[in-house]
Formats: sequence, structure tokens, C-alpha cells
Amino acid sequence: MELGLIVPRGLGGPSGGSIYNHYLAAALGEAGHLVAISPVSGNWPNATPDDHRALTRALRHEPVIVVDGIIASAAPDAIRTAVNAGTTVWVLLHLPLPAETGLSDRQMTAFAASEEAALQAASGVICTSTWARDDLLRRYRLDLVHVALPGTEPAAVSPGSTPPHLLMLGSLTPRKNHSMVLAALADVTDLPWTAAVVGGGGQSGSHEATLTSLAGRFAPGRIAFPGVLRGAALDAEWDRTNLLLLPSVAETFGMVVTEGLARGIPGVVGAGTGAVEALTGHTAGRTAGPGQVPTSGTLPGGVVDPQNPHHLAGLLRDWLTDPALRRSWRDAALRRRDTLPTWANTATALLDIIHQ
Repeated sequence: MELGLIVPRGLGGPSGGSIYNHYLAAALGEAGHLVAISPVSGNWPNATPDDHRALTRALRHEPVIVVDGIIASAAPDAIRTAVNAGTTVWVLLHLPLPAETGLSDRQMTAFAASEEAALQAASGVICTSTWARDDLLRRYRLDLVHVALPGTEPAAVSPGSTPPHLLMLGSLTPRKNHSMVLAALADVTDLPWTAAVVGGGGQSGSHEATLTSLAGRFAPGRIAFPGVLRGAALDAEWDRTNLLLLPSVAETFGMVVTEGLARGIPGVVGAGTGAVEALTGHTAGRTAGPGQVPTSGTLPGGVVDPQNPHHLAGLLRDWLTDPALRRSWRDAALRRRDTLPTWANTATALLDIIHQ
């Protein structure tokens, strides 16, 4: 099958969406399908008229095209024109545009209207979790949204560190809730641990400066900001990690959670987000409460209220001081590791959706 994949060019750093696109394209190629990747420049979703014209040209190249949602949702006219001309256009939505933090009410309203128009005009919509599908059906007047869960790359079990090492890995945006994590960590400085905030690509330099300032209040060596890590450096960071922290205020899945689970690393995620599905393997619903500290060993981590740093601090204190709890989370993570889908599974799911 010949398939076009339109992705944003140069968004400033790796993201869950860009990683998903990369591994999806690779898995499709390994399965023998021809994938024409078309990176489209622009500050999407706030692109220029020239960027929109480049998108219109890219939409003419293949009979079946999958477009990254950060582009498609900002360009309903281009999507509609391509579909009316006979091109099959699927939107692969990683995160609804209005779900990003830091937007004004006016921006959220405009993004929601644009996104709804684009999704209505598309031949079909694909998202990355059951939680995300339910969220989109609630947000917009859509009849059907399909799911292609992210895969995971095989990885060796991480040995961890002594004292325990905590990791936040992802783009430096307010949505990831780094400030709340740092506030929670400030309540457990009497206990031994280290932490790293790994990532970049945040569109707000002031946010990154704020995080650096907050981290500077801790003792030297407690919290590291190594920036974006790749390859051997990222593998080394994973190897020293005992617990992943992703208490985001909005998350459609949270691939970093399953990347951690693939290494036997438990995680702490935000209640009411798709990261709960990544952690547990099932969706707990959009309105699920913050949950409680698991004591039976059935969950590979915990679920916290993303608005309450004291809740996270209490959970971390329990985990740091209770070896039995640490073992139960670790054992559950190792069990969950054996259930994770591969990127070949993701490619098969997407092809099944397109072919039906």
C-alpha cells in the first residue's frame, strides 16, 4: 500500500507525537508498505498562509494520506479541499489543540472551532488511546473515532539507583506539570533521592526559566536539567531511574509511561488523563478521581490529583519509605511490561482502520 504521512517539520524538540510518527512510519516500512513522509514547515498550529499553501500541495501527492493533527486541526479548508478532490485524508490526532495549557479563552474557542471543522471534513479520525477517543467524541460532533495505541520498543530492565532516582521526561510545557512536581519534591527533601527533568522544546522560555529557578532552591545535585537526551545518554538516564513522574494536567496517552514500563519502571500519572490508560492498560474514565496509593501490588505505580502537590508528596513519601510498596510497584511494572503492544501492532491497527 502507498501511504502519505504529513508531519510538522522542526517543532523545536522531540515530543510524543513526533516519536509516534517516527516509529509508525518505520513499522509500516518494515511491513512492506511504501510510506511517503512529507514534513511541512510552519509554527503549527499558528502557521502562515505560505505554510498552508505548502500543506495544500502536500495533500495532492498520495491517494491516501495521514496528517498529524497539529497540522490538520489548524487547516480545515485544506483538508476539505483535498477530500472533495478525491484524496482520502485521515487525521492522526495526538492532542486536541484546545487541551494545551497557556491558551486564552479566545484561543481555545478558535482552536476548537477549527479542529472540529477539520475533523468533520476529514475522511476519518485516528487517535492514540481509548481515553482520547472518548474525549474527542465528547468535544466534537463526531460519529466515530478510531484508536491506534502507541507501541513500545523492546528494552532491557533498568537496574535503578541508590538512592532512588526520579525522572520527568517530556517537553518543557506547563501541561506536563513540572512546577507541581517540584513543589511536591520540596516536601520530601528530608529523604534521600535524586531527580532529573529531561526534555526541551517548550515554546515558553519563561516557563523553562521558572523551572530552573525552582530547582535552584534544592541542594546541589538533587535535581538535574540535562536538556534533551538521545541515544546512549537517554538509555543511561533510563537505567538509573526507579520511578517515572508524569502527573500532567492533560495527556491523551503518555508514551513515556509505557517506555518506562518496558524497562520495569513504575510511574505516577495524573488522574483523569489518558496516562492512566498507559499505566494500567485500561481507561479509568475522564472524570475518574485521583485514586489512592495501591497496596495490593496490582498497579505499576500511582494516580494523583494533578492539582494537588501535597497528594503527590504524600505518595512519594510512602514510596520512598516503604520497601514493600516499592517492590509491589516494581513487580507490577514487570508484569505490565509483558502486555505492551509493539509498533508492528500499531501499524497493523492503523492499516486495519484505513482499509475497513
